[in-house]
Amino acid sequence: MNRLLLVVWCMASVCVASEPDLAGSEDPLSLERFANSWIVEYEDDQALLAREFIVSRVDKTRRQVRAERKIRIEARQQSATYEIPRGTPRQEVVDHYVALLGSGPLFSCSGRDCGRSNHWANHIFGQAVLYGPDLNQFYLAVERDDRLIGIYIIERGNRRVYAHVLVIHPEQPLQGGALGIAGGLDRNGYVVIDGVEPLANGSFSAASQQRLAAIAPTLADFAGRDVYVVCHIYGASDLDRLLDAARQCGTSAADALAADPGPRLVPFAAGPMLPRSAERSRVELVLPPHLREE
Repeated sequence: MNRLLLVVWCMASVCVASEPDLAGSEDPLSLERFANSWIVEYEDDQALLAREFIVSRVDKTRRQVRAERKIRIEARQQSATYEIPRGTPRQEVVDHYVALLGSGPLFSCSGRDCGRSNHWANHIFGQAVLYGPDLNQFYLAVERDDRLIGIYIIERGNRRVYAHVLVIHPEQPLQGGALGIAGGLDRNGYVVIDGVEPLANGSFSAASQQRLAAIAPTLADFAGRDVYVVCHIYGASDLDRLLDAARQCGTSAADALAADPGPRLVPFAAGPMLPRSAERSRVELVLPPHLREE
């Protein structure tokens, strides 16, 4: 009788029993997992390699799976795939990770807005267990504490729910929202590089050089395109000296921002010729085809 009551109770309220994790695995970045889930696949690749982190939907064009936007960066990589207890609604898992990481995402999508689940499962993550109906998928990409974190959640056709957690550990810190530079350039056609101010002679401090170096790999999506590196320098010197300093600034900044893959960086010396209300020496990136009227 007691056994019968237990079976009925389990059917009504879903018996939750966590399986053991895959041997040697751990929660990437110690991120809080969904309650009672367990790790079925795990990778901890400490090799410093060029990694690609997806921040857009994924599509197949000309027989190749491609993302509209991705961040290429030298980094180490850790990932875990969790199986969720049977009977758990997929949305509960989504809500868990959104509450944990969802503030200010680099990108998120749900259902067919993400593209094909097959592409994510087999081409992006290399995990066939993550393949399911396109309508049943969710992806979240965030930057936290100089780490890139991707969460992919799928409910398969057999109602099993899985969550894949990917953490990219860059070699260099993502200083001052370096990833936002590429986003601003893509949206508006220009962006001021905060935290970088050329000196009066057109050179840069060590901190500014480090900032430019951190931004360089985030410009990979503009490979093969012309991006202008515009230097504005103000001061008490005469016009010719300010323009000479701006030319030096443009060349130095372009060198620091160069990466492979990356855009064609074209130095442009504006000097003091394009003043704004706040005449602060600065470096801007300009992508003319994307310029928008304000």
